[in-house]
Amino acid sequence: MNTLSQTSRFLMQGTLGADQQTIQEVSRKGIDNWLNNQLNSTLSSGNSYADSSREIWRYFRSKLLSKYGESAINGESNNPALPYKWYFHMAWWQQSLNTPPEHLLRQRVAQALSEILVISDNSQLELDAVGMGSYYDLLYKHAFGNYSDLLYDVSMHPCMGVYLSHMNNRKAEPAKHIHPDENYAREIMQLFTIGLYELNPDGSRKTDASGRPLASYNNDDIKQLARVFTGLKASGYEYEWNTSFWENSYNGYPVSFDDGIDKTYKVPPFVNMTKPMAIDEDRHDQGSKQLLNGRVKLSAGQGAEREIRSAVKQLVAHPNTAPFIATHLINQLVTSNPSRAYVKAVASKFGKEGNLQAVIREILTYPQQNTVAKKRLPSARQDANQTVQSQKLKSPLLRATQILRAFRAGNRSGRLWLIGDDLQTLVQQHPLSSPTVFNFYKPDFAPHGPLELAGFVAPEFELHTSATSIAYVNMMYYWFFGEYLPAVSTRINSTPGIHNVPELDPDILNRDPENKLQFDFSAEIAMAKDPSKHDELIDQMSLLLTGKTDLSIKPQILEAFKHYRDQPAWVVQTIAFMLTISPEFTVLEA
Repeated sequence: MNTLSQTSRFLMQGTLGADQQTIQEVSRKGIDNWLNNQLNSTLSSGNSYADSSREIWRYFRSKLLSKYGESAINGESNNPALPYKWYFHMAWWQQSLNTPPEHLLRQRVAQALSEILVISDNSQLELDAVGMGSYYDLLYKHAFGNYSDLLYDVSMHPCMGVYLSHMNNRKAEPAKHIHPDENYAREIMQLFTIGLYELNPDGSRKTDASGRPLASYNNDDIKQLARVFTGLKASGYEYEWNTSFWENSYNGYPVSFDDGIDKTYKVPPFVNMTKPMAIDEDRHDQGSKQLLNGRVKLSAGQGAEREIRSAVKQLVAHPNTAPFIATHLINQLVTSNPSRAYVKAVASKFGKEGNLQAVIREILTYPQQNTVAKKRLPSARQDANQTVQSQKLKSPLLRATQILRAFRAGNRSGRLWLIGDDLQTLVQQHPLSSPTVFNFYKPDFAPHGPLELAGFVAPEFELHTSATSIAYVNMMYYWFFGEYLPAVSTRINSTPGIHNVPELDPDILNRDPENKLQFDFSAEIAMAKDPSKHDELIDQMSLLLTGKTDLSIKPQILEAFKHYRDQPAWVVQTIAFMLTISPEFTVLEA
């Protein structure tokens, strides 16, 4: 049995958020038992992100058709109604706030992987929520599988093909000034496998005799690898509406480089974005390839699918990949500044194929017995048999999911279709919405000041600006005192002339009593009715949100509501507000 404090901290690392009941159950059963059950859970066939995105889109599509008729929304001289990004947003929140108990860790790991294997709706992908849901399904499905299988599926997914531009990539034809696109070849090395520099097993950089880091690849390696990702195209044409330029019979027709159809129709919204990309062997470079000083060797004439799979496997097996991916996953789940011993321990579990189950187990169990940070802070403390200290700023997204799940946010309709725009506007983050392929923040970012001087990196602080920090505090005020939570949309847009998207105005949406999101504070309010239990209530809510009790700010919290001690709802709202804007909540410990 683990203490409630240990369990709460652990669940902040291994889930998107836990309520009181979950913390109690995991504490009673033990962290190890919970972890084993999570890692060995099996997926059911239904309820995928793609399915949810499609179902929500069909719901809105039907409403738009009924209201305006097809001619007003089919793209014939108007802006078409398409499965825009908001339907994936809605599906993501519906799934995340209703995660089955046996998949809480899978959900967290999938979200972490989404910030490593990045695609974004800040691109043409905003036109296809179902495709983005399908991509997220890969992260969810392979969260405890082999990284090589995940990376192959990612490489062949049309969303990645569009985002990093290897869809419609062709082998070189110098006479026609055609050369393979090098974008994906660069990023699969730089961001998804080996990184920029040669690494030791503990994640430290190898250096030359002058102490300079050694580059892990060069431009010739990019050119060689770009030849691998040629001949790829969407599996078939697919568009939502019949128009003067599109007939229903076109849907499902195979895409070809030589079908005479303009290339603008070979990308969203005119192609299937859920099936893996198809291959045109005639447009694939069939020659032999060699790169990374012979670590990746590909023989001629083996066919594109086999060659791509082989290239991915060899990249994953490269000695750099284990410490590189281990470091990124540790950064996501536990600490921004892991010790070399921690990285080495996790990397040793990676193996040639990238055993994610073993990697995740090591990431989450190592802190139970070992110090995880590369430096001990003056604020480090002992909790039972663990040395605990601050490790990283929680991203705005993780703060939001933890709060919404901790207090069981829901609505009468059961449709938790959060549009995400209001949250993203305030704190600059939403799943699959990063500004670039480099994610929301750079892994080596350090804010000027004590952290930088101490040699620490603090990536999430890149999002923590003067604007977003104030916006976050205001957002918490809206959530708890204004009961103005993230907006849920189940209706079509009410703005005159806009006939193609859901309602996106939070002021309108939060006046809808059936769908308005609300916290379930029933248990907390029941305690708050008895002023003698206010100390206990603060500790209970603090344990839920921070993993600690008896916070130094407890006297300030008590002072804040002393004139309203007889108003239970106000007491609970004040405690929640002051805890969620506190450093103890916003900074993760391990």
